[in-house]
Amino acid sequence: MRAIHISNEKKRDAQVGFEAQSADVKLFFLTPEGGRTFNERYVKFTMDTSAEVLEEKYGDLTDDIIAGDPEIDFEKVGKKLSELKKVYLTSNGQVAYGVNLTEHIYLPDGTEKGTRPVTRTQANISLDALPVCWTGKMISKSSALRKFVFSRSYQLRHVNGLTFDFLYDMAKTLAEKKALMLIGGGEKGTEPLVMFNGGVAYRAFLEGRIDGNKYMLIMHLTNLELKELPNA
Repeated sequence: MRAIHISNEKKRDAQVGFEAQSADVKLFFLTPEGGRTFNERYVKFTMDTSAEVLEEKYGDLTDDIIAGDPEIDFEKVGKKLSELKKVYLTSNGQVAYGVNLTEHIYLPDGTEKGTRPVTRTQANISLDALPVCWTGKMISKSSALRKFVFSRSYQLRHVNGLTFDFLYDMAKTLAEKKALMLIGGGEKGTEPLVMFNGGVAYRAFLEGRIDGNKYMLIMHLTNLELKELPNA
């Protein structure tokens, strides 16, 4: 369980835990024999046997391809893959170093507005960072569901009796108001949250639920806002 430094509406802060909760999978596929299926990764082709390389080498000479099977690397195709690492390649299939990433910006109607360099983000939720703060800006749950696409959710957890009361009070306040609270990082508490170095910057909202002396405080993250198209 990871830790986060967070403050409440009274500017009192504490270090608590947070973790993602995975839903139980109730649906699964079976083989004809009744066994449960699972996913595996295998090598489909190599760089030397990709469609682009074959087209450049053989063109429309399909007879040569049929006769010699150059599209199959019998030593590598079909091997099971375990750990994978992402690399960037140049146009000629070589490993690229010193890659400059570009972010494409789109308008609500899908047209591209422009591009900008992707900047390296720094995590701002660590215990050494300033506390994540309540901004005082609330939005109703129904409005938030229609306005934002929440891609990640984490449950905040207490680590002792004092932090139980701390988080319970936060959850109770939000549950009674039936609203989400925008939270932010940085010195002014208005910056989006970055969960790890190089990660995506998210706007974060807190949702509170209570049931008697039990509570649930959920941090929802979004980097996508839904907007209405202008009238034609």
